[in-house]
Amino acid sequence: AGLTGELHLAIGVFDGVHLGHKAVIESAVFSAQRSGGVSGVLTFDPHPSRLFRPDAPTLLMMPIEAKTAMLHAVGVDIVIRKHFDRAFASIPAEDFLANLKAALPTLMSICIGSNFRFGKKRAGDVATLVASGNQLGVSVFSVDRIKHNGDPISSTRIRSELSAGRVQSVNDLLGYNYFSAG
Repeated sequence: AGLTGELHLAIGVFDGVHLGHKAVIESAVFSAQRSGGVSGVLTFDPHPSRLFRPDAPTLLMMPIEAKTAMLHAVGVDIVIRKHFDRAFASIPAEDFLANLKAALPTLMSICIGSNFRFGKKRAGDVATLVASGNQLGVSVFSVDRIKHNGDPISSTRIRSELSAGRVQSVNDLLGYNYFSAG
């Protein structure tokens, strides 16, 4: 819908769109605002655990539709849902950014959490992306994990609190009141 200009992309699963996720996503939104470009999120559907652990996939806090709505609510212009399959999972880490740039030619920057892993056998990390980015002219912003009471906020931690019924803790980590729709 008339979205043109440099693309600034946050990449991750972002289940729950918690405070740590928002720090990564806001980095992309701010970069886009600074350049007059477009902010985006690249997220994966289904969750990678469905491919790698089909017997015990990660139980998600929210369906993709709710996640997409929340991503738009925090200021993201476009949400790209990448189908996570064997072909995508087998891309060598050093080719990941080149593939992304080929698919999204206006890509100017990517924003990730400092613990982001990607590529075949999860071999890629921030340093891999920086090396690729230097060759391709793509800036890489990595955001340190946000901590709450001394421990990193993560979707895994929130799911654990949720299953233990500690809803106030869940709300603190999410940065909003947990909800469910059906």
